Amino acid sequence: MNKFAVAAVGLTVTLGIGLVLLFVFWGDDTPGEAADTTIHTSSSTTSPGPATTSSLPATTTTMETTTTSDDTTTTTLTSTTSPPTPSTTIPVTTIPRPPFSITVSTPTAAQLFASWEPGCPVDVGDLRILTMSHWGYDGKVRNGKLVVAAVQVGAVTKVFQILYDAQFPIERMELIEEYGGDDNASMAANNTSAFNCRLVTGGTSYSEHSYGHAIDINPLVNPYVKGSTILPPAGAPYADRSKDATGMIHAGDEVVMAFNGIGWVWGGTWTSLKDYQHFSATGK
Repeated sequence: MNKFAVAAVGLTVTLGIGLVLLFVFWGDDTPGEAADTTIHTSSSTTSPGPATTSSLPATTTTMETTTTSDDTTTTTLTSTTSPPTPSTTIPVTTIPRPPFSITVSTPTAAQLFASWEPGCPVDVGDLRILTMSHWGYDGKVRNGKLVVAAVQVGAVTKVFQILYDAQFPIERMELIEEYGGDDNASMAANNTSAFNCRLVTGGTSYSEHSYGHAIDINPLVNPYVKGSTILPPAGAPYADRSKDATGMIHAGDEVVMAFNGIGWVWGGTWTSLKDYQHFSATGK
């Protein structure tokens, strides 16, 4: 073999080795099947347990998965709150009102220092102090005091129990002693009163109040009216009996009917004058 033949064989071998190496190198870098870049999120299902009733809102959580092109996965939790289950209504307990109560006692001259004196047409021992329940203008139950003749205790008790049951409001019911025996001051305070040894208004004879046979109720809003004379003077607006102010008395109402039931007469039925506060056993 001459030198040219040897060179050709060497070149051929070199080329063959180069092709083999090139093939191996190129095959390692050749991409195969493209990789799946989508992340599949599997969801698991949990069978429900026993049903539970709750007044708390039910919350449902939804998971959303987003895959970006750079293989970054973002998971978002979305909560949805359903309306709360209506709660059970708890009944309101109504507190019963206290029953009507009355205490009867015999007064002394010292207790009636401003309304009785020797020479009055009734002896102090023939009078009684009634301490009774009544409804105030504020809607609360109060205890008031009234002095009447002993023979009228049963009838008066019946009337005031009817007024209590009807929740008729009486602003105050105090002994006339609280006003020094002054009937005008008592009326101006809208005080309900009974016994007071005094003369009739504008007259010279004893009033029925001097015997314990008469009662004046809420006199400010139920004034005495004779012509232009109105007592108490502050009661002038209530001479208009079309009004319906708290404590006013009207024909046929529970107050008039209660007194009619024991045979007493209302001064609102008089013709020569109107005494809307006044009720008496004799009609005077």
